Amino acid sequence: MIFTTLAFLVFLLVLLPAYWALRDDRWRQWLLLAGNLFFYGWWDWRFTGLLLAVIVISWVSGLAVGRSGPGSRRGLVWMYGACTALLLVLGYFKYANFFLGSLQAAVERFGGEVSWTTLNIILPAGISFYIFQAISYIVSVYRAKVGSEPNIVRLGVYLSFFPHLVAGPIIHAGYFLPQLESKRRFDALLFFEGARKIVIGFLYKAVFADNLAPLVDSVFRAPAAQSNLSVFGGCLAFYGQIYFDFAGYSLMAIGVSNLFGYLLPDNFNHPYRAASVIDFWHRWHISLSTWLRDYVYIPLGGNRGSRLFQYRNVVVTMFLGGLWHGASWNFVLWGLIHAAALCVNHEWRAWREQRWTECPPAVAFCGRLGGIVLTQAIVFLCLIPFRATSFADTWAIICSLGSLIAGNPGTAVAFPWLLAALPLLADTWLVGQSRWRERFALRSNVALYAVLLLALLVGFLFMHVGSVPFIYFQF
Repeated sequence: MIFTTLAFLVFLLVLLPAYWALRDDRWRQWLLLAGNLFFYGWWDWRFTGLLLAVIVISWVSGLAVGRSGPGSRRGLVWMYGACTALLLVLGYFKYANFFLGSLQAAVERFGGEVSWTTLNIILPAGISFYIFQAISYIVSVYRAKVGSEPNIVRLGVYLSFFPHLVAGPIIHAGYFLPQLESKRRFDALLFFEGARKIVIGFLYKAVFADNLAPLVDSVFRAPAAQSNLSVFGGCLAFYGQIYFDFAGYSLMAIGVSNLFGYLLPDNFNHPYRAASVIDFWHRWHISLSTWLRDYVYIPLGGNRGSRLFQYRNVVVTMFLGGLWHGASWNFVLWGLIHAAALCVNHEWRAWREQRWTECPPAVAFCGRLGGIVLTQAIVFLCLIPFRATSFADTWAIICSLGSLIAGNPGTAVAFPWLLAALPLLADTWLVGQSRWRERFALRSNVALYAVLLLALLVGFLFMHVGSVPFIYFQF
């Protein structure tokens, strides 16, 4: 069920009044759990059984780890067992065909033959997100950061909460479970803040991202057949589409959660303002980068040990982060390029801190501007393998961009450059600038509601015809 469809609007208008009409939080949580399962089953009801199985595994394992004692050997066995089971579920649905296909290609390249074929597996929507949340809960119980949850309904609501179920943000157990333990009271300010975020997220998705989607699809469908300028336009459009699509979903998810009285953490902080790759990963898909830091990077050793050891941890973490995004070597390439950029960025910071103690304002400004340009160029180039369907297409696009830089634009194209660039610049340099936000902040609630209604009207007028699935549904 997509947030920008009529079906979701009807679902929300039925569930929300019923939720607040109930006086007891226990019944509200039962209603939410039922709503979560209905929401997930709308896409394919068969996978509600898989979601319920993940909830049961997490609940039983959490109780076992809690009874064994945090940090105990028995608890460690339960934690490893549960996490392994969850990762096997994720591996089967998401990576079985990838590894079978890769092994088959390797064998055939060396002249061998294989008798197996790939499996007919449907990838459940959002499986990576709720599996990662389940792992977060079990590990947090073992680390004594949260207590084991005795109420399976509360745990089920946490793992299946429909606003962020299929595309995040990934919520840590210690952030959300305490909210389920305290009584929800209707907060008008939080409710209208949620409505504001829903409207902005709707504009990001339905107006900006969905109108850019056809431009992106037309270029990436056959990049070798496009002119160099068209290829650049398609890449620029995707640079905007993926941000508005995912940031739009995250804003709507946070806003819908606010309507029900729950808080979710921000998932984006104007990442295209980042002046370094390190800064970019503090701003982009914050919930995933935080999860990878807490459950992969730090357990590997984090910043402890030699610099080479630290960089190994960065490479492993980003390799797994790339693979998390999809069962494709293109995503692995995307992760490894970011890993290399992060290592170079750390090395540069260490060198700069040793030699530059003070910096004149003009040099600092030029340095920041150069950092932004270089960082966004790296992000822009990394998005090519992220979106391309094969290495061949990735290479064709890189060759086209290289030819364009060399002064060969190819055939002139009619491309809506304003649509591709203006919303992105406005969000990054106006909305993303705190002094502009403060200067044009609406002090009157009436003015705020009027602007929201106007924005919603604009969204309905210019929204893309037809429903375009969120990009991160496939992950």
